[in-house]
Amino acid sequence: MTFTFKTNQLDTEYSSKATSGISRVLIKSFVKLTLAGLLIGFFHAYDFWIGLLLALYLVYSIIKRWQRNAEDKMVFLTGTLLGGIFGVCCELWGIYYGYWEYHDLSFNRSFPYWLPFAWALAFTFIYQLEKDLFRVLAVSKMSTKIILSLIVAMIFPTYGEIITINLGVWTYSWPFQVFGVPLLAIFLLVVFHTGVNFLMVLICKQFGWKNPVFNP
Repeated sequence: MTFTFKTNQLDTEYSSKATSGISRVLIKSFVKLTLAGLLIGFFHAYDFWIGLLLALYLVYSIIKRWQRNAEDKMVFLTGTLLGGIFGVCCELWGIYYGYWEYHDLSFNRSFPYWLPFAWALAFTFIYQLEKDLFRVLAVSKMSTKIILSLIVAMIFPTYGEIITINLGVWTYSWPFQVFGVPLLAIFLLVVFHTGVNFLMVLICKQFGWKNPVFNP
């Protein structure tokens, strides 16, 4: 049996199989994000070891794509580097101006060792999630892709921050907070991840890299 839902923006035809696929993708993503948030949250005082673990996992993910000779290996690597570099720049800005503060760091530091790898992995997480969603939903319209990307960038990074903030990893100084995450931070997270996606679209078009997310 096929169920068809028609809206102004999401005019994709869903089957029961597609619905099951969506559920699997979302549950898997929330589980991965929850485990990562709990790991950082409970062990944030040992930030060097968390950084080492995240770095090893990041290297493993990149090597795995090269070994499989995946079609998106250059997209994956480029986005990972951009996410890490721009993420660190945003962190340095926010820490310097006191917009947020990390806790329980040794040697009177203000910058955790794991931050660059967390930002790099944030790209890989969102990229894979968008790729899976586009596939199971059979999304082809650019407007639908943009809407889904905005929703993903708003919900998932915010969910991860809620876990780590409430486990004492850091605090924001901005007001109007939802479970510790300010509305301004949610907006900036959407801007950041959408901006990285836009850069990846330009890069993929420049180098002719075909990709289901950035350059179909």
